Amino acid sequence: MKRHPGISIVALATIALVLAAQWLCTLAAAGQSPSSGPPGPKYIFIFLADGAGIPHMEITRKYNRVVYNEGLVITDKIMKQGALGLLTVDAADSLSTDSAAAATALASGCKAKVGALGICDDGTIPKTALEMAKEKGMRIGLVTNSTIYDASPAAFAGHVSNRRYFNLIIDQYLRLGVDLLLGGGRDQFLPQKQPGSTRKDDNDMIAAFIRQGYTYASDKLELSRAKGSKLFGLFSLQEMSFELDRDKDKEPSLTEMTQAAIRFLEEGNQRGFMLFIENENTDTASHLIDVASVIHAYREFDRAVGMAYEFYRKHPRETLILVTSDHETGGLGFTLSALAEPTDRNAARLTATEQDLKKIASIRISLRKAGEILGPNPTSEAVDQLMREYFKGFTLAADLKKMLLNRQIPSRSIFTDPVIAALGLMVANNTQAYWSTGGHTNHPVFVAALGPGAEKFKGYQDNTDFGKNLKAILEGKRSR
Repeated sequence: MKRHPGISIVALATIALVLAAQWLCTLAAAGQSPSSGPPGPKYIFIFLADGAGIPHMEITRKYNRVVYNEGLVITDKIMKQGALGLLTVDAADSLSTDSAAAATALASGCKAKVGALGICDDGTIPKTALEMAKEKGMRIGLVTNSTIYDASPAAFAGHVSNRRYFNLIIDQYLRLGVDLLLGGGRDQFLPQKQPGSTRKDDNDMIAAFIRQGYTYASDKLELSRAKGSKLFGLFSLQEMSFELDRDKDKEPSLTEMTQAAIRFLEEGNQRGFMLFIENENTDTASHLIDVASVIHAYREFDRAVGMAYEFYRKHPRETLILVTSDHETGGLGFTLSALAEPTDRNAARLTATEQDLKKIASIRISLRKAGEILGPNPTSEAVDQLMREYFKGFTLAADLKKMLLNRQIPSRSIFTDPVIAALGLMVANNTQAYWSTGGHTNHPVFVAALGPGAEKFKGYQDNTDFGKNLKAILEGKRSR
């Protein structure tokens, strides 16, 4: 070996020892061993737009561009800066899944039967990613504009054979010690004698959570003023309102709940957090074939993702953001179709245009709210008034009006409510935004990931791989 003149072997050895010591100290400060590789994320966000597939995202992206000259955080930030993959969505016993089986795959990494929550197809009870995060000392939170005990959030913190065992799910939240719970579903927390309760016992679960040290919020103002280390908020008896119909003075938006969750989970916290955030309205609106409500729900979902992205910008090496869905609902899409015999319901126009997006933008209420306005026995005059007031420029074809007034739907129909179905088909026929079903499809869904560990979610994977990858990241295994 050729020696450098003037530097002794002892000096070189001393320098090497000093550098090695500095390296080990740096690893220790970061909580790593020399062989553990890069540290895992300290903050993990899991965003789920229930029932929203690629078509829902794309129609909202186009709508934002045409109506507001804006993009989406999901496509313009998360996808462009991070990793992008696709997930299959079949359940253990069905090619098309429900939210319970799908969320079990995402939360635990195993296949489940339709309707089962947190229980694998072979009967084993897996540890969820949220439970693992809790064991690591991270704070954990669930946010949704569905009922807080609904399938998607419940699959991350509960284990029941039937997704409708709501009381058991709530009990399991309390036992696990979920640090933050925000959503709807007050009906299952009230004792049975109180107005609005759907419980079958006298347990007051709001009081039970308060006894365990939780701060309780029942509206937007109380949420903004809430303090403490644990928080739960119930802002409606059942599901929270569609964004189109929300009382903005009383009911917090998904974005406002996300902001509150970040503030609560981050404050005084050195161990990090895992936060699950769901927009259920994208699924509910798709079941109702309500394209306007879908778009407004997805826009709100994107704003909530934007809150996490701003957090990521402050902590880029410590924050992982995951954006996905459990399944697609409705088979939504703009159509290009030749019509051999145009009828009064279908003009000869063959394609959708930007004007159709602007027409959708003129709709100011959800179809569910429109159905409530009409009531159970709508008159022809009431229908005409509804069209004039809330659907200006839209035409309700004679056969759809007859279906609405007679409350009749064809046998083996994909729809259940004739009033809402007639209005949904009316919007479709006027805008070329059509639906293939009122239920779930087996279309793959995207997963967009940004931050440490994002590379694990690239490519075409099974939905169980999402849960496996998430748990591997929590275990400190970063590479695929």
